[in-house]
Formats: sequence, C-alpha cells, structure tokens
Amino acid sequence: MKTSVILVLCSFVVMTLAYYLRKRRGWHIALMSCVIFFDMAFPFWLYLTHDWGRRLIDEGELFSFLIWTHLFLILTLYSLYVLQIIAGHQLYTGQREAREDHRVQSRGIFAVRVFVFLTGALLIAPD
Repeated sequence: MKTSVILVLCSFVVMTLAYYLRKRRGWHIALMSCVIFFDMAFPFWLYLTHDWGRRLIDEGELFSFLIWTHLFLILTLYSLYVLQIIAGHQLYTGQREAREDHRVQSRGIFAVRVFVFLTGALLIAPD
C-alpha cells in the first residue's frame, strides 16, 4: 500500500508542475493529461493489486459510509475533469471568456483530489 500512496503523491507533484507551467500551453496540457490518465487508471491498478472482493464483500465494507463518500468524490473529480477539458478546449480555440471557468474548476479539482486522497488514505487497511 505504500506504493499507492507514493504514486498518488507523485501525481500531486506533476499537477503542481503543470500549474507552474500553465503559461507554456503544450507542457501544461501534457502534464495535466498525465494526471487525468493516472486518476482514471489508478482504480484499475488498485483492483489488480489488492483483494477488494474479500474486503468489500466478505468483510462487509461495501455498505461503509466512507467507501461511498470516496466513490462520490471520485465521480465528482471525473465530472470536474470533463468540465475542465471543455473549458481548456475553449481557451485553446481562443475563447477568452472560458478563462475564469478554467481557473475556478482547477481549484475545485485540486480540492476534490485532496479529499479523494484523504478518504483513500483512511480506507487503507492496516497489515
């Protein structure tokens, strides 16, 4: 599980780097695409490397409030990514009125990612 935490923290480093390189459009797009891809692929990696069936079904954690909160936050994050991509595309095509939407959504994405990480960390089962 340490590997999972390290990977997520590295994704926050990439996201921070993308923020500081926001004036260099190509780098910003590439780095944020990597973060989005990571966030989409990470649940599959967790599924392949951890025994979710035992924990969720056998131990009954499927009905845990924390599990459902974590899932809701992940779905919120994915929804924000869709809105962010739309606003980013509008900016890329020269529609300057999308700048404020893109900026506000980026703050929301960061906040939701932090909460996804925290709820995920709370779900780590001790060895």
